[in-house]
Amino acid sequence: MVNEETEPSTIVENLNLEELVRKEIKSLFDAQPNNDPLYQVYDAIDRAINAKFKVLTNKADLAKIDILRIAEFFNTFHFFESINDFVRDAYVNSNNLRHGFLTNGVLFRTEKTNNKDQIEFAVGYTITELAQLRSTKPELYKSIVNEVKNQLEGFIVTDSEEKWYFWPGCEMKIPTQTNIILDTSISKSKFVIVEKTDSIEDKAQIVVEEKPYQLELSILMDTDFYYKKNEKNKQKLKSGFFTINKADTENYASLDFSEIELELQKGEKKYEYTLYVPYASPRLDVKTNMKIFGADATVEEFIATCT
Repeated sequence: MVNEETEPSTIVENLNLEELVRKEIKSLFDAQPNNDPLYQVYDAIDRAINAKFKVLTNKADLAKIDILRIAEFFNTFHFFESINDFVRDAYVNSNNLRHGFLTNGVLFRTEKTNNKDQIEFAVGYTITELAQLRSTKPELYKSIVNEVKNQLEGFIVTDSEEKWYFWPGCEMKIPTQTNIILDTSISKSKFVIVEKTDSIEDKAQIVVEEKPYQLELSILMDTDFYYKKNEKNKQKLKSGFFTINKADTENYASLDFSEIELELQKGEKKYEYTLYVPYASPRLDVKTNMKIFGADATVEEFIATCT
């Protein structure tokens, strides 16, 4: 989203700097992926998907690879935060870092506590913050890069007081000012857009809720919200509740990766944004065991599920 007070050239310059910084940090871990288990798994997924889609032939392929990358990285990340307290703490306790974990990356450091066997999250930077450091505090940025480089090359003992980790992100695109809420009650994301106004009742509101192969839309009052069916067909969405369904058949074997395009015009200053993200960490699963007794008193133990 473009802030009307920011020159387009400045926005492009900032985005280019962020991409440059992401490449600089990522290149360090590309050279030594085995030094970081989290990055090692990311690297394996990245290589597998890139090998599968060396040549993109159409827009459908692009949607497919985007969905696969986001889904695979998101699921992998939830596994790693379930077995590493410091990853979980950085993700759960900071909206800013949460944004970085889900989008274009986070560099964060751990340290040992007074209990020398315990490690906790110490400090973290999103790619956006690192880009700002590179511009405003180049010496600090350089010292961080040097610390990471020396650690990965083995000049610093990595089981000492602190260690740097890098998660390149789940590659989602989320507006910077979005409040991201982890929600254990949903299985797909929900995006809520509310008009900025002092009125309690007369607020325009849009709720976009993801369902399998479709979107559920709830629109309250008049908004500049559009559904783009194709390049030549764009329609303004009226107030009400309805769905955009991409399934034309009940044969699920025929369903495939798809894409829906929506537009919200003049949305930068007028609305506030909240993204509800499924929080399905294995930490929250419950292993359910059931013992089934037969007439002869024999027992078959049935592990029902982790849910």
